[in-house]
Amino acid sequence: MLRKAVCIALSGAVVVLLAVLGRWAEGRRIGEGRWLEITPGVLRSPGLPAAHALIADGKALLIDAPTAADPAELARQGVGQVESVLLTHHHRDTAARLGQWIAAGAQVRAPKTSAEWLKPEGVSKYWQESLPLRTSRTAYLVVPRGHAEILCDVEPDREIVWHHWRITPIAAPGHSPDHVAYLVLDTRRGDASPRLLFVGDALAQPGKLWSPYTTDWDHWTDAGLKPAAESLRSLAERKPTLICPAHGLPIAERPVEALLETARRVEEVGFLKSFERFSKERLGDPPQYAFLAKEQAGSAGEKPWSQLSEHLFYTGNTYVLVARDKSLMVFDPWGRRSVEQVRRLQAERGLGPVELVMFSHAHYDHYDGVYDLGDRDRFEVWALDLVALPIAEPLRFRAPFLDARPVRFERRFRDGAAANWKEYTFRFHHFPGQTFYTMAVETTIDGKRCLFTGDNFFHVDLYSGTGGWMGLNRSWPHTYRISAAKLLELRPEWVLAEHGGAFEFNEEDIRRRLHWAEAAAQAADALSPTGDARLDWDPHLLHFDPLVVRCQRGDQVTARLVIGSVHGKQPPAFVLERYPCSAEEEKWFRVRLPGGVMGLLHVEVDRNAPAGRHVLPFRAVTREGTELGAEVFLVLDITSP
Repeated sequence: MLRKAVCIALSGAVVVLLAVLGRWAEGRRIGEGRWLEITPGVLRSPGLPAAHALIADGKALLIDAPTAADPAELARQGVGQVESVLLTHHHRDTAARLGQWIAAGAQVRAPKTSAEWLKPEGVSKYWQESLPLRTSRTAYLVVPRGHAEILCDVEPDREIVWHHWRITPIAAPGHSPDHVAYLVLDTRRGDASPRLLFVGDALAQPGKLWSPYTTDWDHWTDAGLKPAAESLRSLAERKPTLICPAHGLPIAERPVEALLETARRVEEVGFLKSFERFSKERLGDPPQYAFLAKEQAGSAGEKPWSQLSEHLFYTGNTYVLVARDKSLMVFDPWGRRSVEQVRRLQAERGLGPVELVMFSHAHYDHYDGVYDLGDRDRFEVWALDLVALPIAEPLRFRAPFLDARPVRFERRFRDGAAANWKEYTFRFHHFPGQTFYTMAVETTIDGKRCLFTGDNFFHVDLYSGTGGWMGLNRSWPHTYRISAAKLLELRPEWVLAEHGGAFEFNEEDIRRRLHWAEAAAQAADALSPTGDARLDWDPHLLHFDPLVVRCQRGDQVTARLVIGSVHGKQPPAFVLERYPCSAEEEKWFRVRLPGGVMGLLHVEVDRNAPAGRHVLPFRAVTREGTELGAEVFLVLDITSP
């Protein structure tokens, strides 16, 4: 009888909750800032992301602190004091009002693992090292400056008791490495208490992840997706009766199944990060590769040169093409080691000088040997215009694996353009794949039709067969498909892949890559809130150009807001807003926001602004009060006059 009574009570609570959610959905427009009670003693802020407030004796404990968690509105609704704020993770969209809550005297606590992205020293280090970024192991949506007052002491399964609420933190890495969820029980209700699960961004709605690019902890593995799926299954084991996400409506109907369905979709995308797994395990019977230099597989330029034909040599990432007059073209010089190898080849074979250098893509391990080649005026550097852009201006865009030192280019080519060097004709193709900034170069060498492809097309046993895909790298299965289709159309005899991956063209292999790209794109779309990963898996969907501006006190700075730079996809209509900042920062940086799409941002730098690196974050908010998932910010590097 007791169990039946509890079930009836919970069913009634669900009916009330659904009615409340209907009112909440109607009232979440910008400017309609009321908090609504979603279950007894729990308020939810308007807009997305949302905060949740546990209420006791006219006081509140907040879970997360987004912009819409307005302290004044909470006070108008009878909450006299916010005693404590608990963060689920470090992202600035869920931590936007931290400064205000700290100033108001609230105790702010965060996961222990969040310290490096919330404390001043760690935040400063992050912003100094991430632009330009020399690796792909990065964080996302980091606050512009740290807060020394935050207590980063929340640990999994170490209970927090606040008034009559018992709160259990649960490790939930995936959306971010430091993410936790909170299981909350009302001790006054004993066994009849609903099991409230505040999941932050562990999921947005059944089967969907908010800003899924934040699970890209690495550019070619499922390093973030694997723990995300494991976290969702772990949360399901807690048997919640109500799930409260930050970026979605509360989930009262079949909440456990919602977690498990999301886990299944995450696992599918994780599986499809690897072409190798897809080809071997899903399709089976993978084709055999005819390697051009199998001894180079996985090498980094430390092995002796392999001679692929009379005039073509190869080691690690680097190819050397010899002209009849013995002058050299170097394709992708990787660091000092590659340069030393080139000099050794010149000495051993009696070859002439390097006259031409090309880079396949904008990753430093394919071009930073250019700094060690010697007299820069003795050779030219050529590349596709899109490849040259971030290498020549490494602070203009946010991208991984960039060297801070700009490179000068003598010639930049459009997609499909051709150029001659000595007896060779090169045709340049845009080949987005492992990164958007990639080219393939078509030419004939010793009677063989060759295509230099960089890191897009490894053989199946090397780096998952493709080098993977990640939003930060501007690489998605949708764009891989474009390049695989081009490769199938070009049908070279030799695919001059790198990291030891050169092999003979194999039509079955390329068709499998097309199949893989289509399957991976469908899986990524299915996990995305809009149903289109080209909108949701792109941290750069909205961004400023240039991203980093060097300036002095008193300068007027201008940057252009760019939308849909890779796919041409248009987000829903939005208003650009500045995140909350201190009165001091408002004085230092007087901002005039863009008046429309592709508009200009103007920043007046005060004469008293301190020198150093300053990050100005922005949020794009739809008419419904939802922050878009893109990461929008401008960086000012201020020098003393």
